[in-house]
Amino acid sequence: MWFGLAAVALLGALVLLYIDRTRREQSGRVREIWARAQGYKYTASDGSLPSNWHRAALAKQEYLGAIDVVHGVRRGDEFLLFDIEETATIVAVRRKVGSDVDIDLRLKSTPPPKDPDMNLLGSIGPRVVFTTDLEIARRVCDQRMVAFTESIPPHVQMLWSENDWTLGSIPLNSNGREWDAAIDTVARLSGILHVLPPVVEPAETDRGVHDPGRPSAHY
Repeated sequence: MWFGLAAVALLGALVLLYIDRTRREQSGRVREIWARAQGYKYTASDGSLPSNWHRAALAKQEYLGAIDVVHGVRRGDEFLLFDIEETATIVAVRRKVGSDVDIDLRLKSTPPPKDPDMNLLGSIGPRVVFTTDLEIARRVCDQRMVAFTESIPPHVQMLWSENDWTLGSIPLNSNGREWDAAIDTVARLSGILHVLPPVVEPAETDRGVHDPGRPSAHY
């Protein structure tokens, strides 16, 4: 009897694995069709892409690879869209100038970031703001930021910045229309964050030294 139960359980696991794999392949085909229809580049996977960031939805996710990666330019903004399996879909928009000041906008129901350098600024609209520099963030979070937070689509969960990237996360089961809306939302925040002070250039003697905490995406 136990052997029969074990065989049934194994069969059930194999069926679920097959269904999950089929669903993932179908999702990948939808992503690829959406990307190519708009002139974007599609890549099935990239094992090292998530390691370019380490905050918010990508905290401690560097050991996972990215799948169904889309790279393109939308309304003048370079972006990446990819899935972290069983976690979230990530949108990343590159800013022309990076900053040492990082900002995190998350829903009030979302736990605070665990990064020791992220400090609570307070509520702005329906979001809570954390930052690595409170004084600068206060100047950035003006009425324009308030209006932005009130217009964020409900499916856009976390929003944050790291160096010269602005990022957001949305659920894995999102569709093409929601991908478009998420890219536009992250791009709008990216535009607001152009006022952040630029990265402080290292001294001439320090040039060429790599900071492993702030890598850049290789796209």
